[in-house]
Amino acid sequence: MNRFFLIIILCIGSSLQAQVATIPFEKKELVFIKVKVNQHQEPLHFVFDTGASTAVLDSEVAKRLGIQSNYSQNTRGANGSEVYQIATGQSITIENIKFQNVNLVLVDLKELAQRTGTRLEGIIGYDVLKKFVTQMDFETHTIKLYTSSKEIPDRNTYQELPLQFKRGPIPQIEVDFVLKDGSTESGSFLFDSGANLTVAFNTPFAKKNNIKSRTGKTITAKARGLTKTSMFTIGAAQKLSIANNDFLDLPIDISETKTGVSGSSAYDGILGAKIINRFNMILDYQDKIWYFKPNVTFKKPFYFPMSGISIKLVGDQILVGHVIENSEAYRLGIREGDELLAINEYTGKDLSVWRNHLRKDQEKVTLKVKKERSEEVEQVTILLKRLL
Repeated sequence: MNRFFLIIILCIGSSLQAQVATIPFEKKELVFIKVKVNQHQEPLHFVFDTGASTAVLDSEVAKRLGIQSNYSQNTRGANGSEVYQIATGQSITIENIKFQNVNLVLVDLKELAQRTGTRLEGIIGYDVLKKFVTQMDFETHTIKLYTSSKEIPDRNTYQELPLQFKRGPIPQIEVDFVLKDGSTESGSFLFDSGANLTVAFNTPFAKKNNIKSRTGKTITAKARGLTKTSMFTIGAAQKLSIANNDFLDLPIDISETKTGVSGSSAYDGILGAKIINRFNMILDYQDKIWYFKPNVTFKKPFYFPMSGISIKLVGDQILVGHVIENSEAYRLGIREGDELLAINEYTGKDLSVWRNHLRKDQEKVTLKVKKERSEEVEQVTILLKRLL
């Protein structure tokens, strides 16, 4: 009997050692987890981002917590290079795990927070992924950390693909496409769950392979990176495939920038959250394997631009962030900086509600608009329809 209980205790001890932590997350287009910095007990809202090679802390939050930069470095982001201020040797805590000697890049995240419409106080990824095998489940909204993928009970129910680490700590995977004109393409794409898009083709790859001319009708839009804004082209693809997992009829981004990651010829592009988050997954950076299987969102239709309006939450105001010029909204006089007071009589400030109203194909929406320049209030009715 004593021997029997000893075996049970040893098995339990082994299991506890293998699974280190369970981290709840909140999904608001991107994945948010709670993180504590240094000795501060205030939980901060961080994006969990496979494209974050180093941790980021909002510069205003850093001031409030008394965290100061002691180092600066030129770093390349999606839209170009910039000198960043870094606080070295910090510590962060996620659930019961403390990460020591973490470098925090101090960046003003206000603009990104405005576009997500929620608290965004930091970004973290590689600091966790390099240390633990990470299992993400979008049904239970949990991230489980393990010391080895062999200890994950249902690992054999997942497909697997090799992760390539050609340059730096952000992995790449192979992706295949059927473009709008029926032609095919394939490439190696950065695996970036912090990029709120389906896929973006890097400028050199797009130009070399004439991607824009093969995607049918296109529109020009504005994107916000970590610190910079850039223009890009939106087109459409018939199909995107990852190891015979097919996504049909989806928008694609085509970069125009000549600098930064999106201007690099070292990668073909970026695979973003709107594809990645349709899988439950295990990320094993130790053995360089991505385990994955479709989750409940896998077959959801993709949203295409319909209103031509992008919105953001600034304080308690819903503002127009950008208007596509060949949209009905632009023709009716809506411009960047205008305040939106109501949509179909909804006056709340939840951006997800506003966006759901703006995604209903072939329906009319009525906007109450306060013009930025004249401060006059107008009522504008738009017929929503796919712009691509």
